[in-house]
Amino acid sequence: MSIETATRAMLTAGITSIVDARITHGYRLQDSALPAVTFEIQSIETMSLGAAATRSASVEIRAIAETTIEALDLIDEIRAASVAGTWDSFDFDAVIWQNHTIDPPSASDGDEAQPVEAVATINIYYRE
Repeated sequence: MSIETATRAMLTAGITSIVDARITHGYRLQDSALPAVTFEIQSIETMSLGAAATRSASVEIRAIAETTIEALDLIDEIRAASVAGTWDSFDFDAVIWQNHTIDPPSASDGDEAQPVEAVATINIYYRE
């Protein structure tokens, strides 16, 4: 078990508009169906709060969709899914939504076309 599997468990439990096979760590296959969600752990820090050690992870989450409206709807769902709780034996004490941005689609021919990406950043404070 890892912070990656715990984060995926949190997202798959809360995101109901897409099947969990489309929620992946680090990548999305280019020919896979949309919408999809990818996430990546950007950094992990350890801090001591008295006798207990707590960690924090900065997580970048991408909502990838055909339209901006779909991406924004998915971002709302991701925000609602990003909650404290016990996920895959990790205790998430707090999940803090930092921000989100929208990357518009790029229209081109063939495989160079890019879908809409809404990119969110959250911080997770957790104990193993």
